Amino acid sequence: MFETIKKIKILNFRSCYNTEIILSPYTALVGYNNSGKSNILTAIQWLLRKTSLSVADFSNVLNEVSISGTFSGITGELLETLSPTHRSRMTPYISNESIQIKRTQVAPDVKTAEILLSVFNPATNNWDPNPTGIDNAINALFPEPIRIGAMENAAEDASKAKTTTTIGKLLAQFLNPIRVAHEAEINIYLEEIKRRISADGDYRLPELENIDTSINEKIVDLFPDITLKLDFNTPSFNDLVKAGSVKLYEGDGNGMGFSSYGHGAQRSIQMALVRHLAEIKQEGTTANTTLLLIDEPELYLHPFAIEHIRESLKTLSSSGYQIIFSTHSGQMIQSEDVANTVLVRKNNIKGTHTRKQLMDDKSVIINRNHQIEHIFSLSNSSQILFSEQVILAEGKTELRLIPVLFKIIKGKTLAQYKFALVAQYGVDNTKKMRDILEAMDIPSKTIVDLDYAFQGAIKHGYLESTDSDISAIKALLPALAIASGFDIDKNTNLPKKNAQYSAEYAYEILAADTTAAPHIQNIHQKLKSQGIWIWTDGAIEKTLNLPSKTERDRAAFVTDCKSMDVPTLNAKHPQLLSLFNWISP
Repeated sequence: MFETIKKIKILNFRSCYNTEIILSPYTALVGYNNSGKSNILTAIQWLLRKTSLSVADFSNVLNEVSISGTFSGITGELLETLSPTHRSRMTPYISNESIQIKRTQVAPDVKTAEILLSVFNPATNNWDPNPTGIDNAINALFPEPIRIGAMENAAEDASKAKTTTTIGKLLAQFLNPIRVAHEAEINIYLEEIKRRISADGDYRLPELENIDTSINEKIVDLFPDITLKLDFNTPSFNDLVKAGSVKLYEGDGNGMGFSSYGHGAQRSIQMALVRHLAEIKQEGTTANTTLLLIDEPELYLHPFAIEHIRESLKTLSSSGYQIIFSTHSGQMIQSEDVANTVLVRKNNIKGTHTRKQLMDDKSVIINRNHQIEHIFSLSNSSQILFSEQVILAEGKTELRLIPVLFKIIKGKTLAQYKFALVAQYGVDNTKKMRDILEAMDIPSKTIVDLDYAFQGAIKHGYLESTDSDISAIKALLPALAIASGFDIDKNTNLPKKNAQYSAEYAYEILAADTTAAPHIQNIHQKLKSQGIWIWTDGAIEKTLNLPSKTERDRAAFVTDCKSMDVPTLNAKHPQLLSLFNWISP
């Protein structure tokens, strides 16, 4: 197990007024554009490698910026990799293999020496400001983070000093085998170059000697005791590696620099380097964790390429890297990643904030793996992860018709309201799916058939088995069964299918009974107050007078609705307007 940042708290940094996040080895930050995801990545980077913050970095210039982090996995074995001096600086602050550090800047544009690094002292339960040597010890324990930023900065990034570029940092990660295999050999050649071009070389090029002589003949008239020799500094092997970049070739053409290409090509190259890094690190081990911070790794990539990148990043997350990335793609997050996914939101009051994380309530995860896999399947996750409310629907008719009807009646699509519509594929999943969404602080509403009220709602705790309206309806069922020809289950005292009629038909008969109707309305209100809508006519098909559940009949109904004006549609199907006003008040 490698050391990782377990928790981060950001105060007064850009849009992060007071933001706290739990992190894992593979953490996705999911949110809308301009929600503050990149600000979170930058804050984490600043905690490990300070730079002086400007006015733009302060939410409020009257307050200090403070970013603190809890690092776990600081084992005795890991401490042994540090020098004795660094180890002695760190040890007093480690408790349960964790250490807490905090970096603070009191005002914009101060000197970096004035930025305060504090460490939490478990013995005194207080923060110790600037303990001697602790900053260097932290730097030794946590290598330089690698930040792959937004692509609008890619060309600028490629033009900087190579040791600070993304490309340069990625190259440095996997060039060590070349150093081991060839440094001695290359140093022989570099030494020969040095002998020929340095001022003290013992085998200087004759042309250099001639230039020296000519210049010195002119100097002697001015300064008789001074002579000159041209000197050219020969790079070391490390200098060569640090200056490394890439050249790109098309066909038989000349090589061109990274910044000569568009964002799509640049992103592909960056991610190809990440994939290669994952490949060579998969079998290896490293003493320290390297933090890899990425803005939207999926940007400009096609779906298959996104899958390659996701798997490469996952490989790195178990091979000595902690991966924290922002994303707009549900394809970057599989069902097993959802517990560690951070939903980032922003408003004028809270600034950048996060919804509850599923990992915060591990009891919800137990025995709900199937539901988690279904909710966050690729077809659903892109909607859910960016939604402000999830609507769980029981059947295909709801999934097919509700989006169309909602747009006609409300004038906007579900997506424009930031609503996600997801199929339950069985009401037995209702409670577990609602629990998962609640644990992630995602509001939800549920649409079910009438029969759910009599079994599922009681089983899931939304209604009591002794509910007076349930009891009153059960008392009506025997007579209705005899009159209409459906059967009653002796164990549940509820309708069941027989050779002639389905249970669904029985509930439609029940819904049409004038004596049962008031009790059904009461049940409808009780469940609606808990976020559950039941079709009081039995099912959506009966409410909309669909002849069947076939796609042909659904399509014909949609065509018919599109030909009506909204008042006519509302008058013909008033329960739809009630439903949509409940979904979006």
